[in-house]
Amino acid sequence: MRIRTERGSASVWAMLVITGAFTVLLGLVVDGGRLLDARTASSRAAAQAARVGADALSSASVRDGHDAINVEAAKARAQNYLHDAGMSGTVTVSGRTVSVTVTGKSTTQILGVIGIDSFPISETETARGITEEDLP
Repeated sequence: MRIRTERGSASVWAMLVITGAFTVLLGLVVDGGRLLDARTASSRAAAQAARVGADALSSASVRDGHDAINVEAAKARAQNYLHDAGMSGTVTVSGRTVSVTVTGKSTTQILGVIGIDSFPISETETARGITEEDLP
């Protein structure tokens, strides 16, 4: 008669725990890096779209000698820039300040194994139109 022992069962559990921990750690490094890259790209696109929008001066205000941003043109130019960059977001104009918020998500490659499919991204940048009043 053979007696069964539980010798070696602890090593199976240890391997499962170590494999799971390694997967999570690898996911944090790889997917975390992808998230940082996506946030940086979104921030840069938002800043550039805001600059493009802030350059949209109203022709009527220029003729009157009072530089002002053409709100509709600023929004359209900023949205066109975001579209060309393959991103989406919102544009708001307040006085001579154009704010652009880029929204999206960074999909995961490894953390999807544990149910984390993506991370949300929302980056906001602003630009102020330079006018004659700003000159020394």
